[in-house]
Amino acid sequence: MTMPQTTTTVERSARPSGARTAGMGLRLGKGRAVFARIDRDTVLILGCGRASGRSVSVRADGTGPGPGGGFVATWSLPAGSPSATHGFAALLTQPDRDAPLSIVDVDDGRTRERFIVAPRPISMEDAATLFAQAAPGESVAAAGRLTDQLMTQSAGRGRISAGLSLIRALQPSDGFIELVGETHDGGIVVMGWSHHILPGRCQVHLLADTTTAAECCVASFARPDLPDGEAGFVAVLETGGSLRADAVKGIVHNTGAGWHLTPVHARVQISAALQTPDHVRSVLLEARTTPEALLRLRSVANGFTGKDTISSLPLPVRMDVDRVFETDDGDMLISGWLLDPENLVSCVRLRRPGTQVRLDDIWSRLDRVDVAQSFADQPAFRASLDGEDQAHGFVVHARPPDANRDTTPYLELTLREGRRAFLPLAPKRMPARRAALQQLSLLDASNWALPAIVDHQIVPLLSMAASIAPRMETCVDVGAFDDRAGVPIVVGSTVGMLEVGPLLALLALDPQTRTTPIVVAVGKAAYQRDLIRLQQLARFYRLSVRFVCAAAAQDRFELMSVGAEAISCETVITMSGSLVPMAKGWYGALTTEARAHPGCAISPMIAYDDHSVKWAGSWLSQDGDQILLDRYAGYPLMAIAAMQLTRVDVASLECCIMPRLALTKAMRTCGVYLGSKQKAGEIGLRLHQAGMTAYLLPSVHLLGCDEPASDEQNGKLAALAERIDARLLKDRFRDGAASPTPLDRISA
Repeated sequence: MTMPQTTTTVERSARPSGARTAGMGLRLGKGRAVFARIDRDTVLILGCGRASGRSVSVRADGTGPGPGGGFVATWSLPAGSPSATHGFAALLTQPDRDAPLSIVDVDDGRTRERFIVAPRPISMEDAATLFAQAAPGESVAAAGRLTDQLMTQSAGRGRISAGLSLIRALQPSDGFIELVGETHDGGIVVMGWSHHILPGRCQVHLLADTTTAAECCVASFARPDLPDGEAGFVAVLETGGSLRADAVKGIVHNTGAGWHLTPVHARVQISAALQTPDHVRSVLLEARTTPEALLRLRSVANGFTGKDTISSLPLPVRMDVDRVFETDDGDMLISGWLLDPENLVSCVRLRRPGTQVRLDDIWSRLDRVDVAQSFADQPAFRASLDGEDQAHGFVVHARPPDANRDTTPYLELTLREGRRAFLPLAPKRMPARRAALQQLSLLDASNWALPAIVDHQIVPLLSMAASIAPRMETCVDVGAFDDRAGVPIVVGSTVGMLEVGPLLALLALDPQTRTTPIVVAVGKAAYQRDLIRLQQLARFYRLSVRFVCAAAAQDRFELMSVGAEAISCETVITMSGSLVPMAKGWYGALTTEARAHPGCAISPMIAYDDHSVKWAGSWLSQDGDQILLDRYAGYPLMAIAAMQLTRVDVASLECCIMPRLALTKAMRTCGVYLGSKQKAGEIGLRLHQAGMTAYLLPSVHLLGCDEPASDEQNGKLAALAERIDARLLKDRFRDGAASPTPLDRISA
């Protein structure tokens, strides 16, 4: 793949004829001067007189010396007269922009002249054309010195624009740029032909919507379609990713013998980052330049082209990935293996155009015996494989900063000899919770590397992840639903019909809940699958039910929050779909206590079907690794039968009467967890920190069971997920979980 070639007859631009200025009637008359405004504080003054030499000074009323002491350039006029033998151009500052410029004094040490300045400024383009008309020979050198002052590295937009006007007026275009390409590291590659551009490292000005200075590495090469004295060139411009290839209009460069403009050809080819390395590689063997510039060009030529180049390395280095997940927040979780028995790889990076993050200093390694066995018979690896070192696998979590997620990510291996190799990635996008569960499902629970993977990869991934807010997609009412007819019961069920069906029957058998408004929130799949049967049950039992479809809800507590947002009352009773009332009257007991303790959260006691305690209050831990302690979990109900209404630190959201808005607000700021138990603890802690008082009502009993493992969790993974969630809860409330008011603990 090579850049496009022009025909043998090379197009050239002609020097401006000055017809525009002549038509306007502009002249540098005797005793008169004109001025052009460069920027807010700088003016350029032009005139003709007798002053000559390099010691000429110019001062105008209302101005001061230019930056760096001011600058004056002079040149000989072609047909000099006693009154005007030389032209002059001066850069001066004008502190007061409103002060008129009327008089100019020019002094060369022998002669002092005074000029009247035209009252109106001329444009910089007209000033540049006056240079071209005055003396095509000497004025070019003088304009070059003036341009050197304008095109400094720290120059502002106005000074650079003025310098470009001089270059365009006094120098013909130097060749053309025929290809502009982007690189993955934010650079711009230009290819074309020129007469004056010199190989090596230099600074150029890149013309686009705004002109910017850029470091440039240039190489030249022979082109048979060009006349003698002109050569092809390829250049890499360091722009830091601030410019797109299609915005480039040309480059301005100084060869030491003057400034030159190389514009973009009308039929320029724009090359994407994946194609640019091939263009540079096609001319690199013939390129002539300095060693430093050649190294930069080789780096571009060895860039990522969208292909796997690791598998073809003539060295004992191989790499592959097993899973690549990308979360909704831009985090990536990658698992795979790197076989490098001779330690030839010095760096592994995850890259996207314009951004990168190093992986080999943050990843967690693990044994991959299968990798070593797969390459044991290959000659390149046979002699160097170490039977004792099997840690070829890796798991790593990373977030490339400011990444464009629409571009292809890839892994870059840098070898100690400087060579690079690449492996393109095809990430699977999903929420952080699902990505973590799928990654954990690939690991053996007895793996020695599992603690490090959890601590350094999985926990940071979940800690940085933003919770996806569930939303209500639709709802259907059965019966005369009115959330003002009583305190609504908001049921959240991840199962659907198997849980909600029996619960509706029990609610219909209780006189207190038969006429209570009930909200049933289920996930989208359960809603589509079970809605018709649930409607039939509600009609049969003559209940008032609002069925809510909650999209993107991960657990029963998120389902409850969506159900709570579907109504407008002040108080709600949250209820997990897996709970079963042990007796009638529980609803009345909760609402009675709520009226006596407004604004509080009150939960009943939750027991297992063997009449042991599942939950009977949560208190903040005074020490230890746990944030919350369930003091009576596992005790027989008879052991705490004498308890009355008891103050606790955190209520149970599985069943709780509380203000509706407090629930929805606490849910919005909740973090991401693999399960729901610790998530319920965080919600309760946030309510506690907000100052809400919580109570346990032991006289009311509900039967419940432990949360079933999701489809993404097996038995071993469920236990691991619980430990990870406990770590997440502890990290989030490490400094803020202390109870503001110590409570009296009732001894069991």
